[in-house]
Amino acid sequence: MKTGRILAGRRRRAAMACAFVLATALGLGGCETVTTTADGVQIGKAPVPGATQGDAKQRALARLHLATGYYRDGQIPVALQDVRRAIAVDPDLAAAHGLYGLILMNLGQIDTADEEFQRALELDPKSPDLQNNYGWFLCRTGRAKDSIAWFDKAVSNRLYQTPARALQNAGICLLELHDSTRAEQYFLRALRYDATDPVAKFQLSQMYLKEGRLGRAQFYYDLLVRSVPPNPETLWLGARLARAQHDPTTEHRDEDELLGKFPNSPQADALHHGRFDD
Repeated sequence: MKTGRILAGRRRRAAMACAFVLATALGLGGCETVTTTADGVQIGKAPVPGATQGDAKQRALARLHLATGYYRDGQIPVALQDVRRAIAVDPDLAAAHGLYGLILMNLGQIDTADEEFQRALELDPKSPDLQNNYGWFLCRTGRAKDSIAWFDKAVSNRLYQTPARALQNAGICLLELHDSTRAEQYFLRALRYDATDPVAKFQLSQMYLKEGRLGRAQFYYDLLVRSVPPNPETLWLGARLARAQHDPTTEHRDEDELLGKFPNSPQADALHHGRFDD
């Protein structure tokens, strides 16, 4: 039971780490990279000309496409069924094993999830999406120290389309290791790859606030709020930043908006209970 509580706590912290992405509905889908290609075929496209309906590869890809959509929508039980069907049709589909690993991780089946990630990487060892996802899996299951090498592998692949994702993930995991110096480097690198990356801006602003580097915190907060609509995470960060800078007008404005628009959010609960370090 104690192990279960620890893992549940880690998953809650993972959700908090990615909550900014999810709550703002930016289309990033979380901290994992849910691949859209498998064995060079883009998932969701029509079958290649000449392929028959009974073509196993195409049927497996179709199932994987459905599973990916359900996973992104949070329909985990349905996603689980479809990804299992994809693997049953084509056991060598690396992306299916990778998605299966993500789903099992979310369900708390850690050992089985690890086996699926290992199988996926065995089938496609150079996939940066799989490397990023396995790094995230390690970070979320108490092996943050081992995760950084996998994020680095993903970023080193010049064909990787979302290197900022792996860099921000590495930064989040380094914060869990209490290594803010290296985390800062990874977040800044993420912004060099993608200047619009809201997660890196949020994490930098929050990190600088905790360290008392208020000017830097405000700089990245200003960049952040120019590019995303108000949400519980940004409003709560803004209120805490204003409080640290002895700016009651801005603090009360952000707190009022947080309570008015998002009264049931964890951030509103933290405000009600005066947990300004949350």
